[in-house]
Amino acid sequence: MQRFLSFLLFAVILPTCLLAQEIMPLSEVKSGMAGVCRTVFRGDRPEDFPVEVVDVLYNYNYPKRNLILIRLKGEKAEHTGPAYGMSGSPVYVDGKVIGALSQLVGFFLREPLAGVTPIEEMLEIFNREDSRDRELAVFIPPAPNKFVEMSLGLQDLSWENFVPQELLQRRTALSGSIRPLDLPLSFGGIQPALVELAASLLKPAGFHVITGGSAGPEASKLYKSGFDAESAALLQPGAAIGAVLLAGDMNIEAIGTVTYRRDNRVLAFGHPFFDSGPVEIPISLAKIALIVPSDFASSKIGASSSLVGTLRQDRTTGLYGIIGEPPALTPMTVRYTDEAGKASQFEFRFTEERTINTLMPLIMRFVLVNALESARLATGENSLQLTGSIHLQNGAKIALEDFYPGFTSISGFGFLNGILQSTGEVASTLGAIMANNFQPAKLSRIELNFTSVPGRRSATLEEVWIGRSEVEPGDTVTVFARLKAFQGPEKLFHQRLAIPKNAEGRYLTINVGGGDDLALLERRMMPGRFVAHNFQQLLSLLQERRRNDFIYYQLRQPDQGLIIEGEQLSSLPPSVYSVMQSQNLKGNASFIREQILAETRQQISMAAAAPKNENDAPYAVTGLKTLRLKLRTQ
Repeated sequence: MQRFLSFLLFAVILPTCLLAQEIMPLSEVKSGMAGVCRTVFRGDRPEDFPVEVVDVLYNYNYPKRNLILIRLKGEKAEHTGPAYGMSGSPVYVDGKVIGALSQLVGFFLREPLAGVTPIEEMLEIFNREDSRDRELAVFIPPAPNKFVEMSLGLQDLSWENFVPQELLQRRTALSGSIRPLDLPLSFGGIQPALVELAASLLKPAGFHVITGGSAGPEASKLYKSGFDAESAALLQPGAAIGAVLLAGDMNIEAIGTVTYRRDNRVLAFGHPFFDSGPVEIPISLAKIALIVPSDFASSKIGASSSLVGTLRQDRTTGLYGIIGEPPALTPMTVRYTDEAGKASQFEFRFTEERTINTLMPLIMRFVLVNALESARLATGENSLQLTGSIHLQNGAKIALEDFYPGFTSISGFGFLNGILQSTGEVASTLGAIMANNFQPAKLSRIELNFTSVPGRRSATLEEVWIGRSEVEPGDTVTVFARLKAFQGPEKLFHQRLAIPKNAEGRYLTINVGGGDDLALLERRMMPGRFVAHNFQQLLSLLQERRRNDFIYYQLRQPDQGLIIEGEQLSSLPPSVYSVMQSQNLKGNASFIREQILAETRQQISMAAAAPKNENDAPYAVTGLKTLRLKLRTQ
């Protein structure tokens, strides 16, 4: 009932001028024609400024794709020139739409020139809705990425590894002397250091990352209320429009301008977002705070105020959206408890649009880092305990439980503090699910709980030994491990390991160490161990990830086996193994030369006496040691 009343109100207040707009065919556009361009300079009300048609470039970039060149006039437009965020601003001649301001014509120009996408070519997007369902029915695997490897501790959690190179290259390919206006990507509520980092990572793809904010103190509530009829009525040609990636206590959206409206359908931008075809991303009415003038390139600064519909097509000549109920966004709750026990909570909702599922993990990491640093009011040394879960719509659940010390070294990039390490693993785990190679995977909700522990709580494995060098099947051995805390004491641990009665071979191997170090060893010894071949195997890999705050003891024996499509075949007969070796297997198969007989773990505490609760005084373990035992068999 409430939704019906919203649409009824929307229909009542809809300006009649939006129900029909005359267009001027490109064949009638001539050099020297005078017209106006409509855009928002401040607030949410469009303003007109004069323009003059300079010429028409036919077969521009593509066959039968054309570009209208215009000269901007008027005090405001001549002061700013074509600004980032004006993409989609409609251009009128004799009251008829000729197209959308969309292209930047060089830099440091002596006069403000711009390119206009002809309206006829934008109207073609309407027809693409006819094939939408057929296109969406095809599952397209995502571009290559490193999310699985990062989530399992096999790749460094550097920011560069999160950048979706192939996705961003689509936009990079659009660059040239005449190129689409960069899109302002507004980061609302995010600290300047992260905005600068985002700008450096995303600038090559034509995104102008800016510090944004909320359009008002109640903006976060508007996102929860769904469709806003009053704002939808303001989404007329020339209004600022946002493509919303994330909303809530922080907001991230790309800002452009509405070009054309027919009933509840709108066209915008005049150039692609990612040129992804059919999409489903929330759109919003945006408010512009100001246009920052620059001799290099001016830019609008603004933020979304309310959700008004759904972006459904992302095409070469522009975007197509429908005004109405926006698509569902996935909720995420982040709770942070500081060293003094004070709790903070942040709430977000984000899009799971499939065509940008390799970009969203980077966005999520920015948001998580910002939330934790905001709650802690510091960026100095501390360790973090994480508990939480990722819930999928199919009922599956990935538990997130781990401990992250103050600083962890990574190759070539220095160190990660606890915040960067924990958020990197959470974001890469989300990426592994959202951008998987097997099937569409929709999330239900995400719940994250971070608890801060003062100082750098890490311990290094210094030495490992056992009391004897020979064993028999059925024996039990005690493994001793000496760990040293960072700038702290040493402590001796021991663990009993049972030698299985079916153990065979001339020797056995015992590996002792931290979870990530053991994973890296397994990748070298068993290359197929961390390769999933279906969605269920992927979820199992993510669920079984070893924790940082345990020391692991692993017993192995020599083996002649295979891993085929994620399934391990151990102890193959020598004749079969020889035949397999001669086949030079590739692809979904890999050889293994050791078999894991047993694995156990022990949570460590560096306190003088064991704590009452095993979760007290956690430390993260680094280092790996290997022992060899001679096996006596009858």
